[in-house]
Amino acid sequence: MQKPKIVTTDSGFAIVTAKSTDAVSLDEVRAIVAYKLDELTTDLVCCDIVTGAADGEQIRTIHEELLGFDAAMNAFEALPSFDRQWRDKVVLPPFATNRTVIYDRAACA
Repeated sequence: MQKPKIVTTDSGFAIVTAKSTDAVSLDEVRAIVAYKLDELTTDLVCCDIVTGAADGEQIRTIHEELLGFDAAMNAFEALPSFDRQWRDKVVLPPFATNRTVIYDRAACA
């Protein structure tokens, strides 16, 4: 079985699974929230990517164990006011969720 992966493009990214491809343009991204999940002996860094209007928003969750995660995070740096120091804010202290908004389109307007 093929593991899910993230593929970046010039204009966005796609989450690719064995059954489907979910493509998202960077222009669609309204917010990105980074956080950690405690997995007993390690933490898993995750990001919720919010798209769509408030009454029909979609949230896509990616995490650091997905192939292409680092490339996707680098692509998000093109977003205005993206917090490039996000990793320091999320990673420490260990085993704390450290939920951090690393991009908010409304705050940039």
